[in-house]
Formats: sequence, C-alpha cells, structure tokens
Amino acid sequence: MPRDAGYGEDLDLGTALPPWVAGEKRLSQMLPYVSLVSDTTIRTRGNELMQCIRLEGVNSTTSEDAHLDRIGALMAGIVAQAGTGFSFYLHKVSKAVEVDLPSIEDTGFAGEIDRRWRAHLRTSGLRDKTLTLTVLKRPEAGRALPFLAAASRARLAQDTVRRMRKLDEVVGFILSTFDEMKPRLLSANSGALLGFLGSLNTGCEHPLFPRSRFGILAEDVANTRVTFHGPTIRLSDGAAGEKFGAIFAVKNYPARTDALMLDELNLPVDMVVTHSFVPINSNIMASRIKRQLRLMQAANDGAVSLAEELELAQDDLESKRLIFGEHHMTVAVYARTRAALDDICAEVRNIAASTGINLISEGFGARAHYMAQHPGNTGARSRKAAITNHNFA
Repeated sequence: MPRDAGYGEDLDLGTALPPWVAGEKRLSQMLPYVSLVSDTTIRTRGNELMQCIRLEGVNSTTSEDAHLDRIGALMAGIVAQAGTGFSFYLHKVSKAVEVDLPSIEDTGFAGEIDRRWRAHLRTSGLRDKTLTLTVLKRPEAGRALPFLAAASRARLAQDTVRRMRKLDEVVGFILSTFDEMKPRLLSANSGALLGFLGSLNTGCEHPLFPRSRFGILAEDVANTRVTFHGPTIRLSDGAAGEKFGAIFAVKNYPARTDALMLDELNLPVDMVVTHSFVPINSNIMASRIKRQLRLMQAANDGAVSLAEELELAQDDLESKRLIFGEHHMTVAVYARTRAALDDICAEVRNIAASTGINLISEGFGARAHYMAQHPGNTGARSRKAAITNHNFA
C-alpha cells in the first residue's frame, strides 16, 4: 500500500498529510450502520432495521443428535415463516480468554502450585465463543417516498413504526422459542451491540459505545485500520493492535449437510465464522428449477440423480415445505505474525477438505468477503449460492 512507504517530504501544504491520504477509503465508509432507532435496533444504509440476539449455544459433543436436529428444525421453521421480508445472519466469534489471576506471594509449596497452574492456563489456549443471530427487516419493494420533505419524513416515520412492529414480533418469537439457550438482545447502552459489530472487524470483542446520537454509527464501529495485501489482511491502529488475517469463502458446497460438519473449525485462534441467508421469492425459485430441468432434458444430461433431486425440491417448494435463499459463508482467522497465520490457513483448508467444503482465499475477493461479514452489506456477498432453509439451519 502507498502508506507503507512512509511519509517522505512531499506533504500536502494545506493538510500537512502525504498524498495517499486523499485516496484512502476509510473503513467507516464501507460499513452499513447509520443510526440507532432504539437501544437494540439499528438502521442501515439500505433502510433495513436490525436486532442482534446473543445465544448461549449448544455443546454438540455432549448433546444428542435428536436434540440438535430439533433445534435446527425450529430455526428452519422460523426462517420459513418469516418470509422474504427478512434476512438472517449468524456469527460465531472466537477470542482468547484472559486468565491472569493474582499470584500467591509464597515461596513454598502453595506458591509453586500457583506458578505452575498459571503457567498451564497461559499455554492452554482457552477460548470464549459467542453465537449471535442477527435479524434484519428489509424495506418493502416499490414503496417510493413523496417528493416533499415534510411528507417524506412522515412516510418514513410511519414505515419505521410498521416495520419495527414486525421485527419485534419475529425477534420475540425467536427469544421464546430458544429459551433454553438463554437468548438476550444486545443493547447499545451496555456496549454489547456495537462491541459485537466491532468484533467482526478484528475477531476480538470489546465494549463499544455510541459517541453521539447525531453521528453516523459506522464511525463508532470502525475500530481498526484495514489494509489488504492480496489475500492477506493487515489490521493496525486499533484496540486489537497489529494483526494479520485471512478470510475464506465457500466456492463449492457438499452434496449433504449436517449439524456437526463445521465443528472441527474449533481452533484456538481469533476467528469469525459468518453465515448469511436471504430468502428468495418462491415463484422466482420455482422458475429457476423448471428452467434448469428443461436445460438438462434438452441436453440429454446424464445426471439422473441430480434431476430427481431437483424434482423433489420443486415439489417441496410448491408444497410450502421449504424455502430457498441466497447463502453466503466466510471464515476469517487472525494471528499476530504472518508465519502463524500461514499455519492457521493450512489447518482451515485441511478441515474444509475433510468435510467436503471447498474454501478458497482470494486476493481481489478478500475485500468483498471482509465487508460481507457485516449485517446489511448484502451487496458485498460475491460468492452466494441458493440453499434451503433446512441447510442453513
């Protein structure tokens, strides 16, 4: 990047800054968050309303498969009932746990036990993993605002109240359905809401608070400086310090999915796993399936099993037993050194290959994948694919 070359002597006389500053795009300009509608609701640049739900999660190693399948079926049912007016993001953030304890001032047996115990904790790589479900209420298509400013403000206020009511209804249903997972809404006053959104930039979650109710919320969430060197991401000038990262996106999906296929990504590193699901209108998806079947029949395609699966999917879609949506998944990992990052990336590729998922790290696409982690940046999802709500859940 130009700024890596130093400041030099050719500074702008008006701003006393190097020339590359004028062409650098700030991170806050790429984030979708505009303002707080309420303590728990954010308005995005696309006029979407979003709320974030923190879930305790389920230990898949000790839970029975029937219990995991039941949770997945409940989530799939909620996504189907919500319809095309909503979109869903699911984030899993892994960060290191601070284990520094007050030492025992003793030179005897107790002091030696304490020193060995604290040394074990420092090398054990304890992690804290948070699971957050974000629900976005999208604006209705085709609703134009009046030309006059006063009338448009009144229309916007009425539209906000109506969509807030629908969003609260869906979020309330999720809170009651997953009561055993101890769900809670993240709020801005506690620092948890913006802190979670800031963790999508760095992989480390720290409380963040809005500076002013009149400012742009993206300025408060932009807690680092991001530089892209091909597929490598460099973070600097933030609370997380100097870090290097890489982000992977799904290129090819496996033929079958299950609830445990991504459990091996439980690595002792700073990691952000992002899933997004935007439902597709059933009529549009049905026409896509019919067109694909006609193309396969015209080309005398030999993939008979694939054609049978498409016919079954069309039957389930027309019978309202499932819905399709555009899914996008990314895995972002971070380390303090480039050598450590290379080892982590190799481990992620091996895990993905063992599960049948083709994860790739792209030099040019890394910018889009990084921004697509944030709820509301739907346009940045460059490698999305159509899957069912059951696959997403």
